[in-house]
Amino acid sequence: MRRTGSWGILADCAVREVAQRSKRLWIAVLHQAIEDAKGNTRSAEKSASTVEGVQRDALIWIFRDQSRVGNSFHAICDLLDLDPDQARQRLRRVPAIRRGLHRTRLDVGQGEG
Repeated sequence: MRRTGSWGILADCAVREVAQRSKRLWIAVLHQAIEDAKGNTRSAEKSASTVEGVQRDALIWIFRDQSRVGNSFHAICDLLDLDPDQARQRLRRVPAIRRGLHRTRLDVGQGEG
């Protein structure tokens, strides 16, 4: 249904603005997950075990979670018009992520994407 009149134009603009903000939010979430998967932290106060736990959680979310729920890696990739399997392949080439996958033994059985 197409809105008419000035209120309709304003409503359409508002919808587009919300969609853009939503995309920016999910880009930020994806970016943070990649930084976490690389083992990068924003705080020097975090212990090595905390950093490893955060890294492992991010790696599992990216490489093992195959669900399509709203906050899954797959769903976010779909929202951002990214192919999740291709994104995973490219992320595996990042040395810090490759080391994290090996250290956490998540690199075994890489056939999922």
